[in-house]
Amino acid sequence: MSLDALTNELRRFGVFAIDHRDSLRAFVQPDDPAGLTAQAITDLKIEMVRAIAPEATGVMLEPEYSIPQVIDAGALPAGLGFTAALEAQGYLGDPEKGPTELLDGFSVEAAKACGASCAKLLLPYRPDRPLAAAQEEVGRQVVAECQRVGIPVVLEPLFYGLDDPSQRPRIVLETAVRFAELGPDLLKLPFPVDPGDPDDDHWYAACRAISELVPMPWVLLSGGGSFETYARQVEVAVSAGGSGFMVGRALWGEAALAPASQRAELLETVVRPRMRRLRALID
Repeated sequence: MSLDALTNELRRFGVFAIDHRDSLRAFVQPDDPAGLTAQAITDLKIEMVRAIAPEATGVMLEPEYSIPQVIDAGALPAGLGFTAALEAQGYLGDPEKGPTELLDGFSVEAAKACGASCAKLLLPYRPDRPLAAAQEEVGRQVVAECQRVGIPVVLEPLFYGLDDPSQRPRIVLETAVRFAELGPDLLKLPFPVDPGDPDDDHWYAACRAISELVPMPWVLLSGGGSFETYARQVEVAVSAGGSGFMVGRALWGEAALAPASQRAELLETVVRPRMRRLRALID
């Protein structure tokens, strides 16, 4: 298996990410996350995949609310690859409560069996915190299991609790190097410079440093910021050697928050044109 099913002809990634679970509950219904029903989450994901996936090179899904529901609903275009999230939830409140665990009842073998083109593992991570070594070991074990089973894997180490924005380039670059050493097929990384830094030269230099330091392709996550900022980040990252994007809430946030009666129009008039703009940056 290869990552080709998630890329365009230039082997760049333009992936629509809808593998959110706890974070989706907190985003859509912050006053009562647990009150957002499983059916409501599934319905939302099916509607968004049906609208956005035709503009993407791939989709990020998870086995609780979208694998196999999105596929069974016929929302995923034929031939479009998808990733399968492996990680359990529960890390949002305290990212340092312990190492990331795999979702109970799911596995790398299950990810391959369900037809995923790639497995995905998100790990809250700070290279300067005590949990770093344990998180690296989780990543190492998952990479080894994916190699044994025969499915590519994308690792997504995501920083947290960064009080000093000036430390972001150091944190992201050190994280990229450490996780590249684990041998994943793809890295999904935060933008390495704080969006408040207006210097495009800083942006380019930090992205170029990642491209020079890691031997595998890397893509940019969106992190829930504004779409306009993210589009600018993608443009810089790709020009500096990045291999594209895996975009979540920055793309579809307004549609997820809208009343169900207004969602279809927002997906058609706002979200799909945004995805086309991002695709133009990699195509």
